[in-house]
Amino acid sequence: MKPKDGAWERVRCKVAYNVTKPDKAISLDLRCASDAYKMSLSANIEQNGTQLSGNWFEHEYRQGGNISGTNSDGVIEARIEGETVAALVTIKTKGNHQSFVMNAPGSWLSQVAIELNKDAN
Repeated sequence: MKPKDGAWERVRCKVAYNVTKPDKAISLDLRCASDAYKMSLSANIEQNGTQLSGNWFEHEYRQGGNISGTNSDGVIEARIEGETVAALVTIKTKGNHQSFVMNAPGSWLSQVAIELNKDAN
C-alpha cells in the first residue's frame, strides 16, 4: 500500500468470504497490516446480473459507505464511496489467485495493490 505522502509499504492480508445467497450475495472480512498501518474492512455485496451494489465499513478508521460496480468474466470493477473517501477498485480472480487494486487519489491511502492466494486447506 502507498500512503499519500510516503513510500510503498509491504502488507500482509487475510480475507474471509461468506456466500449469503448463492450467485447473488456475499459478505467479506478483510484484515491487512503493515509496520505502520492496520486495516479491518467488512463489506456486504449483492449482484443482479452483472451489476454490483452494497456497503462497506472500515473498523480501524471508522469509515463506511456504498459500493457500486460490475462483475464480468472474473473481473470486478467498482467504485467505493464514503463521507471522506472515493476510490476505484479492480478485483481479478483466476483459479486460486485474486488481485486487488485500489486507487484513491487525494486520499491518505492513495494506492493499494494486494495479491491473494487461497490456502490449500
